[in-house]
Amino acid sequence: MEIYCDTCGDFTKHEFVKEGLYRCSLCGTYSQITQKKEAELKAIFSTGAETEIGRIKVEEDAEIAKGEEMIVDLESGSKIGRVTAIQLRDGRVVEFSKAKEVSAVWFRNVGEVYVKFSLHKRSVTTPYKALFDGETEFSIGETIEVEKKRFRIHRIKLLDGRVLRREGEKALAKDIKRVYATYTP
Repeated sequence: MEIYCDTCGDFTKHEFVKEGLYRCSLCGTYSQITQKKEAELKAIFSTGAETEIGRIKVEEDAEIAKGEEMIVDLESGSKIGRVTAIQLRDGRVVEFSKAKEVSAVWFRNVGEVYVKFSLHKRSVTTPYKALFDGETEFSIGETIEVEKKRFRIHRIKLLDGRVLRREGEKALAKDIKRVYATYTP
């Protein structure tokens, strides 16, 4: 096993002596390494209206905070999710906590997200919803094609409540609540 040796000043081969204790093969200096304990937590993962139960593994002392993105292990595979809520062992829901105090973490899928659109054509507004990669970027002034019709984005409402209106402002699909666009012939 290669471990950093303070005496040699480099990563060198070390021999296992006993639990948490290793000896450098070059200089004979002993190094003590303690493995950090991991916590496996229940993860409730939502994609639109569908919910799956999975697990996340984090160090016990790690702090989990609302808005953080993590990889969640699900039966259907691993997916990226954003923390939306944290439930403690006593049942309270908090914004952040140490992993060892947490009983469940709620996630929203940010790998693949549904983006809602309000498409305006004269006096008619049509709702539309499409699946996008969470990293897909939308910008004010951009022209999009929906069902062989062209629409120009004029406003983007974000999940945090902000509204983008200025030409060139951009947002990722995972941060968007709704995109407003007007028909352009």
